[in-house]
Amino acid sequence: MGVEMREYGLVLRETSSGPGGRRTLELLFGPQHPTSGHIRFFVELDGDIIVDIQPDPGFVHRTMEKLGETRHFIMGIPLFERLALPDAINVTWAYSMALERMFGYDVSERAEYLRVIFGEMSRISAHLYDLGLHAIMLGSSTGFMWAFGLRDLLVNLWAIATGSRTTPTWVVPGGVRRAPPKAFYDRLPGFLDFLERKLDEFYKLVIRNPVGYSRLKDVGYLSKEEAAAYLATGPGIRGSGVDWDTRRDIPYGIYKNFEWNVVVEDGGDSLARTLVRIGEIRESIKIIRQAFKQVPMDGPLIGHAATHKIPPKEREMLNELVRLSGYYVTTTPLAEGAGMTEGGRGRYFFQVWGSGTERLFRVRISTPSWQNLRAFMKACIGARLMDLPAIYGSFGFFPPEADR
Repeated sequence: MGVEMREYGLVLRETSSGPGGRRTLELLFGPQHPTSGHIRFFVELDGDIIVDIQPDPGFVHRTMEKLGETRHFIMGIPLFERLALPDAINVTWAYSMALERMFGYDVSERAEYLRVIFGEMSRISAHLYDLGLHAIMLGSSTGFMWAFGLRDLLVNLWAIATGSRTTPTWVVPGGVRRAPPKAFYDRLPGFLDFLERKLDEFYKLVIRNPVGYSRLKDVGYLSKEEAAAYLATGPGIRGSGVDWDTRRDIPYGIYKNFEWNVVVEDGGDSLARTLVRIGEIRESIKIIRQAFKQVPMDGPLIGHAATHKIPPKEREMLNELVRLSGYYVTTTPLAEGAGMTEGGRGRYFFQVWGSGTERLFRVRISTPSWQNLRAFMKACIGARLMDLPAIYGSFGFFPPEADR
């Protein structure tokens, strides 16, 4: 009853253990696009059935937390939005919320409405990004082009309002940096109407397509109990029937002022997680339309407490633009603050500690991709090797965000 092992090619080991024992292969999966991205998996197979999978993350580890402790706290905004560029607003909103609680800053009413509008646009951006890459993993290059084409229209609106398509650096402690121009308000309703129509067509083209449907249905099952036990988040947990959303259950911003629903699917498979994404885009459109009708068109972009940090001559323009000079002469108190938002992929959490200088003593970050990794591993057990990309894409795993 010896154990025989051979090494060749991408197969790390071939193991045979005794008469009637299990014969397994251990394969390297990744890192490569468009399937695993910047992460590698050690996959143990019995035939083509996955019996074990171990992740090997860290290929894009950039020491984000430590970098945030070595520079001025306001410089963390352009730094941390690179954790997840498709969802940059919700990332920096969580960081700014942590700073606001540390400093004791309030947020202006106008900024609260603008944060909701752009936060939901950021959610749509992340979902379209993930749906496009997921379509490629299913073999649908058409689905990829549709999703990224729709997202391109959205980031053009970002560019009109913030000056950048992917790195807006727009949310700041106490409010937002810049007021959207009239062109943004003129084009936003038309974009939402167009997106709503095309989303229905995308669903028929990719999800209800017989090939796409069969690649997702009953693949990568994760029960409600398992999703909760493995602390999944975002579509990863709501696709298994767990009704939980940070916006409603740990309220922030002014989401309570709007009518919307948490999208939950009971299937627990890759199809259910994909349907949650599509449903959340529709709910985000509903929220943006309500906020668009109520947003004040005039008023300060930052709250009262942060206004006192701005030089008097620059306060005159606070209805249109916030210059950051006042933040650069602000030192952090010996206090701490935490912020949590619901991004497209799940929960973003920041906790910061002040040092009495312009730098933070400690920055702690928790991202949804890292939190969903264990649930993804569980969902893979028992699936076929060729279903691994479909399961991976259903969680929307983003390695730069997980590695931090």
